Amino acid sequence: MIQLFITFFKIGITTFGGGYAMLPILIREIAENKKWATEDELLEYFAIGQATPGIIGVNTATFVGYKRGKVLGAIIATLGFITPSLIIISIIYRFVDILSDKFYYGTKLVKITVSALILHTLYKMFLKEVKSARSIVYIALALVLALLKLPLPLIVLGFAIVSMIEVKYAKTDL
Repeated sequence: MIQLFITFFKIGITTFGGGYAMLPILIREIAENKKWATEDELLEYFAIGQATPGIIGVNTATFVGYKRGKVLGAIIATLGFITPSLIIISIIYRFVDILSDKFYYGTKLVKITVSALILHTLYKMFLKEVKSARSIVYIALALVLALLKLPLPLIVLGFAIVSMIEVKYAKTDL
């Protein structure tokens, strides 16, 4: 359980930019290094985390923790993930007046770097998941719905329902 806390503490302290930014780090640490979940399981946890209330990273940590150690594992992984943020926010709060301008410009570079990591992860997911022209149509439709500012959990839920229907009746791979 200590390893669970430490791993999610490291993920929490090294992830900037929100849930999507942590996906490549999660895949590397949880699926590739620790082998606590497969990449597909992580993507499922991530999708469910997106569709449920709360922060995606916290939800995903909770799911992985639950898989490793049931309720206690879920609590430990969640605490490991949120503890760095609590520490950092407490420190920044003390120095916010002094650091405000420097902090703003410093975060711009972090945002650019995180954007590159997200694009890299999306590219890897695209190559792995796109198996047919229908997949490309669904990706395009999801992108259009997101650009139209439909709630992301609603989009994920909608495509989950479509996927279940297709698997049940079409018996084909997307």
